[in-house]
Amino acid sequence: MQDRSQVGFSRWGVAAAIAASGAGAVALASWLGARLSGPANSMIEAEERRYAWRHGEVTYKVKGRGVPVVLIHGIYAGASSFEYHRIFDLLAHDFRVYAVDLLGFGQSQRPPLAYTPTLYETLILDFLTQVVGAADHPAFVVASSLSAAFTIRAAAERPSLFSRLVLIEPTGIESRTGPAAPPAQRALLAILRAPIIGQAIYQALTSRAGLRYYLRRVYADPNAVTPKLVKTYYAQTHKPGARYPVASFISGVLDAPVRDLYSLLKMPILLVWGQHARLTPLEQARAFRQANPRAETRVYDCGDLPQEEKAAEFARDVATWLLAPIRSRR
Repeated sequence: MQDRSQVGFSRWGVAAAIAASGAGAVALASWLGARLSGPANSMIEAEERRYAWRHGEVTYKVKGRGVPVVLIHGIYAGASSFEYHRIFDLLAHDFRVYAVDLLGFGQSQRPPLAYTPTLYETLILDFLTQVVGAADHPAFVVASSLSAAFTIRAAAERPSLFSRLVLIEPTGIESRTGPAAPPAQRALLAILRAPIIGQAIYQALTSRAGLRYYLRRVYADPNAVTPKLVKTYYAQTHKPGARYPVASFISGVLDAPVRDLYSLLKMPILLVWGQHARLTPLEQARAFRQANPRAETRVYDCGDLPQEEKAAEFARDVATWLLAPIRSRR
């Protein structure tokens, strides 16, 4: 679940949805979505708390004792802390684990804001300082895909908050865009945020069939994409306001170049990849290794979600790496 330019929900899909959509389709899709999606639950059994952030309430789960580990999910339609539900308890044996739903996703509020890289970078820094207490005790941070890029940028701004980074198939090392969105991106974003046509496009992109197709590209084993899994993602995508951050994602506004900043990071970094990843192929790990020789790499026999498909192995390796002395990695 990765870089906007590679996902199944491409701009061609958006164009097709624009052509096929109408007010009647919006009304029907919205009515059905609200009634058939069911409850959206992170499936993480832990204490749920809420952080009154300046731009909206952010929900997170916390469990365990020890050095804090913060889990930050990727950015895509249906994203939430559910991405880490298989490793949460495993890591909580050794750490105090925080699984956050970023603003606009999961159980957090979904205000109609301008969702930008800066917004999420600021959220990561504020969460670490105001919730985790990383100003006094630096945290381990695990982040995936586009959120890994936000985490890289946040770590470059305030490195003292981050003890070590685990980056799961990060993006941004070869990004084509900068902080200013070009006119085409701004136009597409405006269409996707429009109250009628934008809602119609979003409903078309996040149908059960569309989500099933997308998830079968994410998981190496298509049998892992069960009706229950599709239902979970469908519920997340059909919550009020869920389309606003996805609109920024699809339009490319959330693209976050990291090459220059990533090369400056001094803390230990672990890059994690799936051998059969299709959305962010393993070949892209080379650029991250070359840009920062301090980084280590782990590759798992799976698709784009090693934390899901190889949960036990992933959790064991990450816990061992986080707890090992720094000198043993050089």
